[in-house]
Amino acid sequence: MGSSALHAIGFIFGILFNFYATIVAVRFVMQMVRADYYNPLAQAVVKLTDPLLIPLRRFIPSIKKYDTASLVLVFAVLFLKLLVFKLLSLGPVPAIGFPVLVEQLPVLKLVLLALLDVIHQFFNVFIFALIIGAILSWIPGAAGNPVQGLVSSIGEPVLRPLRKLIPPLGGFDLTVFFTIISLFAVRIFLIGTLRQLFGL
Repeated sequence: MGSSALHAIGFIFGILFNFYATIVAVRFVMQMVRADYYNPLAQAVVKLTDPLLIPLRRFIPSIKKYDTASLVLVFAVLFLKLLVFKLLSLGPVPAIGFPVLVEQLPVLKLVLLALLDVIHQFFNVFIFALIIGAILSWIPGAAGNPVQGLVSSIGEPVLRPLRKLIPPLGGFDLTVFFTIISLFAVRIFLIGTLRQLFGL
């Protein structure tokens, strides 16, 4: 099979693995922020993740309020993504925000890369929630939308600390803008520092 076909397959696989890892990460965050599980979108997340999470929870119990099984599943999905790309030689794998060549990486470095990818996914959950919430705030009648309800539950705990520091300017709430910028900056610094530390 030609390299172009392999890269096309890798593109599809990368999207599917990352999409499911993000959904599982959302499930973890939903529990952390005590989101409304009766929300239709939250119910969809539950239905998509329960088939793997329910059996996993038999072996991995929660620690206090932390759904440890969800964390393990996010890592497992992202590690499997890296392993599939390595074994099938599918080209660069979308991980930690950009394409990474993993064919020559040993398994230990795949584990470390998967851990960084987990961190990246959780930053994405909060960043996307804030961006989607900001877009919906400009749409009339979106207040009762299930998407708005869920992203508000996820984004509000991140916005709350900055709202105490940044007052509205001229009637405009710039908290969301500065929070998104801050999350991007922290993610770049954290992932970059850990990459250097792990030699990736």
